[in-house]
Amino acid sequence: MEDVSPAVLAANLAFYTALSLADFKLMERVWLASPDAICIHPGWPELHGWQAIGESWREIFRNQGPLRVWPSQVDLRLYGQTAEVNCLENIDMNQVRRAGILQTRATNVFRRVANAWKMLEHHATSVPGGQPRPLEPFSTN
Repeated sequence: MEDVSPAVLAANLAFYTALSLADFKLMERVWLASPDAICIHPGWPELHGWQAIGESWREIFRNQGPLRVWPSQVDLRLYGQTAEVNCLENIDMNQVRRAGILQTRATNVFRRVANAWKMLEHHATSVPGGQPRPLEPFSTN
């Protein structure tokens, strides 16, 4: 049986690369362009369908620009042609004049389509406390 874990983790990392670089074209390639897609940004209402989700990323990138974001405490579960990645999102707030790292908890769901893993759902929520913590050495785990 094929181990698809590296491909799913690469798709998850591509999402955080697009987010960090404020790269809409890459974000568009990461997502499944489907009316079934769902996105919940922290503090936002639930968005349905790639059209609404894509517009939200355009707005976020326009207002925020590049912002270093990376996943840690990554946990992957595979369910056939669907994969679920749970992780902490680490947001370097030093770039927006606030010291430290802000963390959110995320669940990213991917669906395998034509041998590519595409994001179907992204749910992010603030971690209790919600205050940036001091910057620690970079780690992916």
